[in-house]
Amino acid sequence: MKFPILTIVIVFIVWLTVKLSQGKTDRQEKTRAFWEKERSSNMVPKKSLDDLHYIQFPFELLPATSSFTEEGQNIPSSLLMLNGLRGKKIVNFNNISNTDLKLTYGTANITLLTEYDTNFITLCREGNLLTQYLAGADRKEEARVISEALIRCGSDVVAQYVLLFSLYEETGSEDAKNKLMLTIEQMTSNRKDAIQKALQELLEQPAKAVGSADEEAGS
Repeated sequence: MKFPILTIVIVFIVWLTVKLSQGKTDRQEKTRAFWEKERSSNMVPKKSLDDLHYIQFPFELLPATSSFTEEGQNIPSSLLMLNGLRGKKIVNFNNISNTDLKLTYGTANITLLTEYDTNFITLCREGNLLTQYLAGADRKEEARVISEALIRCGSDVVAQYVLLFSLYEETGSEDAKNKLMLTIEQMTSNRKDAIQKALQELLEQPAKAVGSADEEAGS
C-alpha cells in the first residue's frame, strides 16, 4: 500500500510544480506585455480630442445656495463643489486605463484627459452627496431630478441608484423603476453587479429609510 501512496504524492508534487511554473510564466508574460504597451503609449504623438464625448450636465437643475440659507441651513459643500465644475470639460473615462488613453490621444494629452476624468468623478461623487442631503432634508423632488440627470450622464455610484430607486418606490412610480432597471441592465460599468445587488437588497428590505442628511453618505 505504501508504493501507490508514494506514487500519488510524487505525481501531485510534479503536477503542482508544473502549475506553479506555468503561473509564474504567465505572470511574467503579462508583466512584459504591460510594460511593452506602456512604452509604446509614451511614444504616441499628440492627437485631436474632437471625438471626445463631453458630458453636458444641466447645472441649472442645482438648487440656489440661497435656498438653504433662507431655511436656516448650511450650504452643502457638495453644492459648492458642483458649482465649481461649471464651464469645465467633463468626460467619463471609466474602465479606460491611462495607457490606453495615451495610445488613443497621445502622451502629451494625458494631463488634460486626467483633468476631464477627475471632473467626472467629482460630478458623480458630489452629485450623490448633494442628492442624499436633499432627500434627507425632505427636498426629495429636487433629489429625484438631479439623480436622474446624474445617471443620464453616466454616474455609476451605487448609492445614487439606491436613492433614486427608493424615491420611485415611495411614489409608486413603477414605470420609472422599470426604466431604471433597464438602464442598469445596459450598463458597461464594472459597478453594474454591485448596483444590481444593492437594489436587490433594497427590495428585500422595503422599510429601509430613504436618503440621509449626512454628507458622508455614498460610495
